[in-house]
Amino acid sequence: MDSKLTVLYEMHLKPQLEALDHDRKKVIKQYWLSLLVGVGFAVIIIPLSFMYELQAFGIIFAIIIAIVMHRLYSKRWDQYKKDYKHKIVTKLINSIDHSFCYKPTQCIDKQDYKNSTLFGRHYDRYRGEDLIEGQIDKTHLRFSELHTEYKTQSRDNSGKNQDQWHTIFKGLFFIADANKHFSGQTTIMPNNHSIFSAMGQKLSDIFSNNQQQVILEDPEFSQLFNVYSNDQVEARYLLSPAMIQRLINFSNRSEHTIAFSFVNDHLYIAISSSKNYFEPKLFQQADSLTFIASIYYDLQFVINIVDELDLNTRIWTKP
Repeated sequence: MDSKLTVLYEMHLKPQLEALDHDRKKVIKQYWLSLLVGVGFAVIIIPLSFMYELQAFGIIFAIIIAIVMHRLYSKRWDQYKKDYKHKIVTKLINSIDHSFCYKPTQCIDKQDYKNSTLFGRHYDRYRGEDLIEGQIDKTHLRFSELHTEYKTQSRDNSGKNQDQWHTIFKGLFFIADANKHFSGQTTIMPNNHSIFSAMGQKLSDIFSNNQQQVILEDPEFSQLFNVYSNDQVEARYLLSPAMIQRLINFSNRSEHTIAFSFVNDHLYIAISSSKNYFEPKLFQQADSLTFIASIYYDLQFVINIVDELDLNTRIWTKP
């Protein structure tokens, strides 16, 4: 366990976490109350409504009670999560670097997502949270959780249209200043790229900017990634042997599928993950040091990308 984290936990977090755990137990009580009342009314009211031929009334009344109880629970749970992030996650971020600004309800801008050129399919739903922005030495960075989806429709057996939602990307989306304006666009996709290709679209359908595959001589890198660019010379300049090794090391240390792109003057990184980062859990003690450590190390993993890829040495310089 990181000694810095242990001191932070004992000196600053534990008293607030104990108070938050008291609130969490209240949320659990509200959860069970909502469940019991909702089910209880359904079990009692619906059979009675059938006995007195008031089926529609009974069903509607039971649904209304269930909705009301669920909203009461959701309101208390949402407030608990808001308090947890404000009091705990903010302190964890500041303990790593005081320059960082944390906005729990915001996410990476849609235009940034589009500019990355990592995802060719148009999204129909764009959601995210936990935007973190700051400066590590010379490098400005920002990242957030992101979930984009597209919609298809199909007909059920009765002929009615049904919406189906498909994930394009879910995970952490990271942007860093690369200190150089790239004249082309270079994309580094994982060999198993289906998570980044909108449910298995052909790569020729994804890239609408005339990107062609770049063949590199490093066999280990080629096993992990495919590189595409509309400027072959610049792509090879970007992917020096030292940068290739950093990308290999970073990928090997990560448990997730990762894609990169170099566009304009930014490095974009999409880290695919189904995990809900920086969130408290209802049925886990708020004052658990192990859980706090998991959030702390998730934050460190993303913020340390700047050091992992050695961005502060300014490998590329602006003309």
